[in-house]
Amino acid sequence: MRTIPCGGVDLGAVDMILTTGLIIDSRLDAGQLENRLVTLIEQKFPRAGARIALRNGAYEFQIPEKFGPDVPCVNFTVEDHPEAYRADPSRPTLPMDLKVPSPSLPSLSKVPDALDQYLRSSSCPHSIDAVIESKLPILYVHVSLFDDLTFIGITASHIGFDAVGTGTLLDAWTRLINGTSIGAIEGMPWDVQPFASFAGPTQITKRRGWFDLGILSQMMFIVYFVWRLFWDSNEYGVFVRVPKAFLEEEKRKVMEELKEKGSGEWVGSSDVLTAWWYKTALGHRVKDRTSFHLHLPVNLRDKAIFVGQSALKIPYINNAVASIPIPALPVKAFHDESLTDLAIHIRHAILAYNADLKGLQEDLHWRCAHPLQVLFPCPPGGEYSFQTNWRTAGFGALDFSGAQVRWDTNQKARVVFVCPVVTSGKNQPMRGSGSILMEDEQVIWLAQVKGAKDWEEIRRSGSIAFV
Repeated sequence: MRTIPCGGVDLGAVDMILTTGLIIDSRLDAGQLENRLVTLIEQKFPRAGARIALRNGAYEFQIPEKFGPDVPCVNFTVEDHPEAYRADPSRPTLPMDLKVPSPSLPSLSKVPDALDQYLRSSSCPHSIDAVIESKLPILYVHVSLFDDLTFIGITASHIGFDAVGTGTLLDAWTRLINGTSIGAIEGMPWDVQPFASFAGPTQITKRRGWFDLGILSQMMFIVYFVWRLFWDSNEYGVFVRVPKAFLEEEKRKVMEELKEKGSGEWVGSSDVLTAWWYKTALGHRVKDRTSFHLHLPVNLRDKAIFVGQSALKIPYINNAVASIPIPALPVKAFHDESLTDLAIHIRHAILAYNADLKGLQEDLHWRCAHPLQVLFPCPPGGEYSFQTNWRTAGFGALDFSGAQVRWDTNQKARVVFVCPVVTSGKNQPMRGSGSILMEDEQVIWLAQVKGAKDWEEIRRSGSIAFV
C-alpha cells in the first residue's frame, strides 16, 4: 500500500457517508459502466480506489500498488429489474413525475422513504467505522436497471470525496463512456497533497464564523440542541421544486429594486434562491429573535491560495471545501427584511470572503493544525444551517449516452434527477440544512431537512405549496 495522510480538510465531516444518487432516463449497460470506471480509477484516479485506515489515532488513505481481481478498485453491484420502473404503482413516485398544483410556482414534496433501496446495496457501509473495518475500497457504486430508467448510487465516506470531487470523477467517467480515449483524460496523481503547505503549527485560534466553546457553553449548546430534537423528534427531508422562470422573475425584481435605490450592486441567482428559501422556511416566525447562523460551503479549487498563490490546476477528487459564514441575523429578519435586503446580505458576505485570501489561508492553517478539533457553528441557543450548492458539481449535465442498451442518436441518456442519501454512525442530525441539487432547462431542485412540526408550520403559513 502507498499511504497518504488525511488532512484537516478531509476530516471536516469524518462521520458522514454520502451517496450521490443519479436517475438516468434510459436503460444502461452495467458491464460497460463498470469496465469504464475500473479503467478510469486504475489508470487516472488511483486515490478513488484507496482504503481508509486509522493508525495511531490518524486517518490515512491506503492505495494499493496494483489493482486486480483480488484487490478491487471499486465495490460495484448491480440489480436488474426486467420491467419499467413506472409499471409498478407500488414503487415510490419520483419527484419529477409528481403532479404539482401550479407548474409555474415553487412546491415541495416529501423524500420517498424507499428510494434509497435503488441507490445503495445491502453491503454498503453506513458509518466510517464500517468503512475502515471492511478494508475495502472507499468507493461503492450500485446500479439498479429498469427498462425505462437507470439508478446509479455513488457512495463514499466524506473523508474521500466532496460534491465537486464526485462530479470530477463522474465527468471523466462519462467522457470515457462516450468515446474519449483514456490517454486524453487528465488524471489525479496518487501522491498529490495540495493542502500540505497549510500543515504545521499556527497562532490562529479558530476559523472565522465558528465558535470555540468552553465546557459550560458546550453543555448549554447540547441541551438546547437535544431539547429541539425532543420537542420535534420526527425529522425528514423534502425535495423543493423551483421553476427557473419564477427564480429569474424574483431576481429581476431584486435588481430593479436595487436600481430604484440608486445602487449599482449585483446579486446572483444563487443569492436570490438562498434568500428566498430561508424567507419561505422561516418567515412565519415573526417574533423569533433567535440568532440564525448560515454557512455556505464553498469550493476552494479555484481560489489563488495554493503553492505559488495559484488555483488548483489538476482535477482533484478529495475534499477541497470550506464554508462562508453569513453574518448572523435574528430569525424574525426573514419575515421583516425584503428579499432584496436578504440577497444583498448574502452577496456582501460572499464578496468579503472571496476577497480575503489571507483570512482563508489562516482558516486552512487552523483546520490542518487541528484536524479533529470540534468547533461549533453557532453559540448556545442559536440556530445554524448549512446550504450546499451542488450545481457546481454539474451532476445535471452528465451524459451517459455511450452506455445505452438501445442506442438512439436522437436522445441522450440524461440525468433527470439527483437524490442524496446521508448516513452516519453517530446519527448525525441534518436538521435545518440542505443542498441545491441540480438544474435542468426548466427547474432547479433543492433538498431540505427539518422536523415534522417545522414542516407543518410552514405548510400552515402558505408560503409554498405542498405536494
